[in-house]
Amino acid sequence: MDRRRNDLVRIDLATYRPSMADNDHSTSGSLLTIFDIVDKAVLDQHCRSVVIHQSDLANLILACMTEAIPIRHFRFHKHHHPEHLALTDSDFEAFTDNGVGPFSKKAQKLANKVDQTFEQRRLLNGHLFTSVKNLDEWHLFYFDQRDTDPHDNHWKHGEHIHLMNWVTHPRLSAPDIVHKIEAEDRPKLNGKLHIRYHR
Repeated sequence: MDRRRNDLVRIDLATYRPSMADNDHSTSGSLLTIFDIVDKAVLDQHCRSVVIHQSDLANLILACMTEAIPIRHFRFHKHHHPEHLALTDSDFEAFTDNGVGPFSKKAQKLANKVDQTFEQRRLLNGHLFTSVKNLDEWHLFYFDQRDTDPHDNHWKHGEHIHLMNWVTHPRLSAPDIVHKIEAEDRPKLNGKLHIRYHR
């Protein structure tokens, strides 16, 4: 794979600047710099040190949609609902028959399923960017509702998004990533980098 960046993309990204985020640790350049990094160690260090704001990502997507820059944007939204938590006719019947007052064991089962649905479901959002000139250069930013939870986050640094791209996964192509996301109910995306994220 040719690891040199596309000159047209580099030039246009250099002139594109979304609104600056009001944060000492983050600018729109933190996001745009990712598109120019070709060394995995440098990319890893960059992702550890920056914060990407929701407005930076939104502005980049808008620039792609309006063709202000030569980058294509593809979005993915998937809702994974655990099968064992699906509500059945018998669940609804028990809930209806319960009436006013404390739950019976069967009615409580429905309530437990609803409660666990919010805990275990996965609302995956993915944003794939590719060069117009070279599909080999791709960048996937993705997250679910647990990743961006400001109160009960599983990552020690709090709210974050994930990054996979042609530098971290040189053997994968953009079509490979698209197929994986669309084919798997709960896509397993390994080897990603974490980036702090603020909404």
